[in-house]
This record gives sequence, C-alpha cells and structure tokens, in this order.
Amino acid sequence: MSKSRLFLPVVWAAVGSLLLAACSRPEIDTTEVIRPVRVIELQAGGSTFEESFPGQIEPRFQAKLSFQVGGKLTVRLVDVGDKVTKGQVLAKIDPRDLSLALQAAQAQFDAAATEHAQLKTDLDRAKTLKQQNFISQAELDRRQLAFDAAGSRLSQARAQLSTQANQRQYGDLRAPGSGVISSVYAEAGQVLAPGQAVVQWADENDVQVSMAVPESRVSAIKPGQDARVLLWSGEQSLNAKVREVSPVADPVTRTFAVLLDVNDPARMSRFGMSATVQFSTAAKSTAFKLPISALVAEHTGAFVWVFDEKQGVVNKRIVQPHDVSESDFLVKDGLNNGELIVTAGTHVLNEGQKVRRFIETSDLSK
Repeated sequence: MSKSRLFLPVVWAAVGSLLLAACSRPEIDTTEVIRPVRVIELQAGGSTFEESFPGQIEPRFQAKLSFQVGGKLTVRLVDVGDKVTKGQVLAKIDPRDLSLALQAAQAQFDAAATEHAQLKTDLDRAKTLKQQNFISQAELDRRQLAFDAAGSRLSQARAQLSTQANQRQYGDLRAPGSGVISSVYAEAGQVLAPGQAVVQWADENDVQVSMAVPESRVSAIKPGQDARVLLWSGEQSLNAKVREVSPVADPVTRTFAVLLDVNDPARMSRFGMSATVQFSTAAKSTAFKLPISALVAEHTGAFVWVFDEKQGVVNKRIVQPHDVSESDFLVKDGLNNGELIVTAGTHVLNEGQKVRRFIETSDLSK
C-alpha cells in the first residue's frame, strides 16, 4: 500500500475529532448581570449638617511692652513662659540719667518758687506805698506784671518736675495685668529707644479662637452663633461662640477672619494650639444630606443616581450640591422624600441600567 493511502485515514480522523469538539463546546451565557447597589432612603427634616474649619488658639488681649523713655537696659527679670501679676516689674533701664533730670527739674522748681515768693513780697509793699502816694500807678503795674510772670514760670517748673518724676517711674517696666510672657525682644546691656519692644505679654484668662473662612461661606457665619472647638492635641471638646466676623477680606488669602470666645479657657494651656471649629446647621424640610460617595461630577455638572425599586433601574438626577464637606453635602432642590439614592458603585452605572438593592445579611457561620 502506498504512503498516500495510509496518510488519508489519519487526516480524516483528526478532522472528525475537531468537529466533535466544536459541537460539544458550551454556549456563551448572554444573561444580563444585575449589579447590586447600596442605597439610602431620603428622609426630610431632622437632619443636621456639620461644617468644619481649622482654627488656632490665641489670647484675646496681648501687647508688646516697651519703655516710655529711652535708656540702657540694665536687667530683664522675666523669660518666655514666666507667669506675671499686675504691676510686677519686668525690666529696668539705667536710672542715673532719669535721676539727674529729676534733680534738675526740682532745682528749677525751687528757684521759681523762691522768685515767686520774693515778687509777691515786693508787690504787697508796692501796694502799701501806692496808698501813701510814694510810687506811681505805673510802678505798681510793673511789679504786678513781674509777679504774674513769676507765677507762670512757677507753673511751668511744677509741670516739668511732675514730668520728670513720671519719667523716673517709667524706668521700671511693669506688667499691665496677670498673664504670661510669650516673647522676649531685648537683652540686658542693649540701648533702647522710647517705644522699642522689650517683651510680649498675653492675658491667660481671656482666650479666643481665630479662623479664616472663604468668601463662599462667610455669609453663613453670624456673630453670636454657637460652635464646638476640638483640640488637635487631645479629645477635648469646648463650647464657643462667634464674637466677630471681619467685614474685610485678607488681601493675600482672600479669606475673612472670624473670632470666637471660648467658654472654658482654663482647659487650653498653650497659645498657638491647633483646633477644629465645627458648626452644626439644621437642614430645611425640603433639603437632604447625602454622603459624598453618592455625588458624581462631570464636566456638565453634578448628579446622583436615583433607584426605581419597582422598575429595578437607576436614573440620573441633576442636583446642585451645597455646603460640601469631606463626608457630606446638602441638596436643597431636585429630590423627593422617600426616594432611594445610590451611595456606592456610582462610577460604573449607566442611565436605565438594571440593578438590585444590596441588603446586608448576618453571617450565620460565625
């Protein structure tokens, strides 16, 4: 038998096996996959919206203290962090020049007082002589003018003496009230000009919280509004109240400064501490608060997926989000009470897509 005749049966056997394999291949399942989605039911009214801003703990009253007179700083009696009481001496300048100036003013006053007393005696004698017609009226007037001028010089010397006495006291820098020293600007041996800062004093008993609010949200914050302050250093929560809202925006950041008074300042021991200021706002009866995961943003706008449970499909609903935070946002129009909103898997859905509601069940195997 030839080789070609032996080869043909082998070929036909291979082709037959391939045809059988093709006929036995299972058909592709074209059944539509119904994706499960997590939803929430809208409930009108009773919800609150929390908005947070970063803040900083500050003293309400603080000042850079300086001498009212110039001189050489001889000693600084306080350091940063020292607690002081009202009237406590914080620093001193060299008193020698001030003492000499006070002595000179005292000498001028004594001389003016002596001259005034002498001219008073001369005036009284002149009046007696005028009554006896021993001097003229012009002479009496001259002595009266001299006495009046001496009185003016005496008043000037008295004022100068009081000024120098005050400046002598200005050689001691005193605390304006109880508080803490927050900064130091001068050291002993330094020659200071009047008004040059030596230390910074802060009142520990009156504390405030400052924060910067963007122009899109400043209209919602009013003086007298309640807030809650959370300190970053711990889990402390303090009640606060808005005291003032700046009417002018910062020229660099374009934000508005807001100051709040804290009800329990004793619980904050460090100025400059970071905090979170939270405002709670009750939502209107026609408004709904939704998790941020339900919001889908496109170049044409924002929308949410509304689940029609009867039809088993989702439909796109254009919304205008308000008061957007890291976790929530508020919708004032476009949604109805009782509607189901998809909160998970929103990025893989299409208009009219069939889905089913995801229902969590407990694991009975545990």
